[in-house]
Amino acid sequence: INTNNRINRRRRHNRQQQRRSSFLSSFVLERHYFAIQITLLLVIIFCVLAWFWIHIASGLNRGDSLDWSDPSLSVEIVDTDTDEDHPSTFATKAAGLEKDIASRSIIHHESNQPDLRIDSVVAFLMNLAKLPPQQLWETFGMDKNDGSNDVKSYGKDPFSLQELEQGKCPSGLSTAEWLPPRPWNSEELSTMFQSGVEKLKTGRGAGNEESVLIWYEHISKAGGTTFCGLAKTNLGRRLVPRYFCMPKRVGSTDLDGRVGSWTNEELIGYTKREGHLLVANEWDPFNHDKLQLSGRTLDGKKLPLDPQHTSPQLLFVTTLRDPLDRLLSAYLFFGAGESPSHFGVWIRRNIGRIRRYKIGQKGAFRSNIARYNVIVWRYSGGNLEHRVSKPSGQQHETLFPLPMTDENLWKDPFEAAIRALSQQDLILPMDIMSKEEGVEAMRRLLGWNNVAIQKGKGKGDRESGHIVTTGKIRNSNAREYLSDEEYQFLWSANWLDNILVLWCRAVFLARLHCNDV
Repeated sequence: INTNNRINRRRRHNRQQQRRSSFLSSFVLERHYFAIQITLLLVIIFCVLAWFWIHIASGLNRGDSLDWSDPSLSVEIVDTDTDEDHPSTFATKAAGLEKDIASRSIIHHESNQPDLRIDSVVAFLMNLAKLPPQQLWETFGMDKNDGSNDVKSYGKDPFSLQELEQGKCPSGLSTAEWLPPRPWNSEELSTMFQSGVEKLKTGRGAGNEESVLIWYEHISKAGGTTFCGLAKTNLGRRLVPRYFCMPKRVGSTDLDGRVGSWTNEELIGYTKREGHLLVANEWDPFNHDKLQLSGRTLDGKKLPLDPQHTSPQLLFVTTLRDPLDRLLSAYLFFGAGESPSHFGVWIRRNIGRIRRYKIGQKGAFRSNIARYNVIVWRYSGGNLEHRVSKPSGQQHETLFPLPMTDENLWKDPFEAAIRALSQQDLILPMDIMSKEEGVEAMRRLLGWNNVAIQKGKGKGDRESGHIVTTGKIRNSNAREYLSDEEYQFLWSANWLDNILVLWCRAVFLARLHCNDV
């Protein structure tokens, strides 16, 4: 009996142990499955959030993936305006424009925060610059601009130039991503400048103590001699530096004092001493520090002026020209008679001398006129490198240097150039500087009404306002001068400047023709 009892107790004990073990096993399995389910749920939630985040970010930066070759991206612009909204002459709408300008606030934003609209412009132009050369060529319709058509084609027309060239305002222009805001105090400085000129001319001004000075960024062979002639005609010769509008440095025998290398303090002292209302910088890059004299920065902030140095404030003006026409004009002007006379050899020789150039010094100062993308170099503050590659294949026949296409080397200078150009008060396209549009733009900003150039240095057509320093006016049409292959190669090599010139042209026309810009 005792033996049977022990056996029965052992059996009951074993069954209890089995039940406990089964319960623990099921509990562990249930916990394991529950953990797996929670993990899967978290993964699903994370994926959904990531999906939304990616799409929201791509919506904010939709320009990053912009493909101009996709026909679905083409936008048909419908012009709903009548002919009455676009008078054929500026005289018929001048009164309305002046009334509209007077009614607007001079200061567009009071804060010292960066203007995000400039960031939008940078992103838009950067996306164009990153396109492959052939795609960019097609984007601007360059195959159709061979001189056989009277009307210029702009291809997919990212800047709405087809409309703007006709004096029309495309719909949605005020929200266009490529259109930068005007410099915040441009209109105020324009009014001060014109008032100061009037006082000096009539003898009511005792001096130049609270002056506004025109800073003219003279890019060689882009209309600078003509602009200087117009300045002397409209301001009077005593208010403009004698030697091609370039000021002389104190204590130097050089007629050109290389004002681009001056400090702000030197410029302030010169203005108070000489009383001039314009200076021109031709040979050195644009010094971003000069923006401080007008209370501006590259990112669009309003910069408080130094109370001890409130004068002069600067109005920034420049003239731009088709990059290849400018380059050819420089070759025909500076390279005429040199041996060997080939265009490509002249470019290569000057680029090879760039390493000897230093800001403010005479050594190799003219070598920069042969640079590719000289506008980017100029307005980046001289930060765009130029590396010469040995020619091979087709380039060996033309001897044109290969362009520098490394994005790590051109991206930052390109952005700096965009921001600096956005702070210019007037960027005149050279081909229309002395035409109706250019004359009207100079009248509004500078108060200049006379396009004829008085006697002085320079040769050419003084009545129409087109002169050169020496020699004669030449045909510098690069499309006619070069073969199709050479032209496309050089156009692609200067792709950054080509984008900037077309962009600046569109901004100029938009501000000229459209009241709401």
